[in-house]
Amino acid sequence: MKTNTHRRDVGFTLIELLVVITIIAILAGLAIPAGQAVLKMARQNQATNNCKQVIMALKQFAAKNQSQYPDSVLNPLTGGTAQNANEAFHLLFQQRVIDDERIFGSPAGYSPDGMIGKSPAFANAVTANENHWAMTAGLTDTSASNVPLVFENPVAAAWPPQWNASVAGQIRPGRTWTGGQVIIGRQDGSAEVVDLNGSTGMVTVPQKAGGMDIFTQATDGQTQGILLPVVKGGVTGFAKDKEELPGSLPEHEDLLKPATPLEN
Repeated sequence: MKTNTHRRDVGFTLIELLVVITIIAILAGLAIPAGQAVLKMARQNQATNNCKQVIMALKQFAAKNQSQYPDSVLNPLTGGTAQNANEAFHLLFQQRVIDDERIFGSPAGYSPDGMIGKSPAFANAVTANENHWAMTAGLTDTSASNVPLVFENPVAAAWPPQWNASVAGQIRPGRTWTGGQVIIGRQDGSAEVVDLNGSTGMVTVPQKAGGMDIFTQATDGQTQGILLPVVKGGVTGFAKDKEELPGSLPEHEDLLKPATPLEN
């Protein structure tokens, strides 16, 4: 007597295939945010290191110029002092303190092309849209050690500075990292990622006890000047049809327009 045996076909059934796809989708959903967080941290670490190197270069300059930073020293080629951060940093090349402009960039912001030009002018060093960092004006190497010296470019030269968290992750003036963070370097050579007081709109550093923050507290409430980077052209600038003067305040509507996205 012959007995029929049922043999299961080798391979996935439709239900099993759907289960596998669902599991893969769940794992991918968990992995993507984790990967983005790791990438953001790596970029912030690089930007923080760049900030520290800029401060180190300023310190080396001050050691050769009676404790003064380049914004307070006459440029022999122009006969004047720096009117923006790019001009101040440019003097570092002219005095042969540094020869690599890449430290003035950020993995999630403005970055130089590495071309600095020839001595003595180094005309191609730290030109427009090649500098990510602003600096506090008028400080010296003997100023208080906790004063913010170099920090990511704010929306305007106002003290304390403000940033626009609504354009986080974009190459724009005043942008922040996602989550409302910026990198701030101090006079003592340290630099860190600082959480701001919001993750959308205009934000600044949180106030401490007594209504002060890390900017005003370090300067005894005295307003300080800020040298901004030179930015111009298209969505990477304050205006589309004209070059903005360093320190000018962009229109609020323009800050909230879509711009070139960049993961951070």
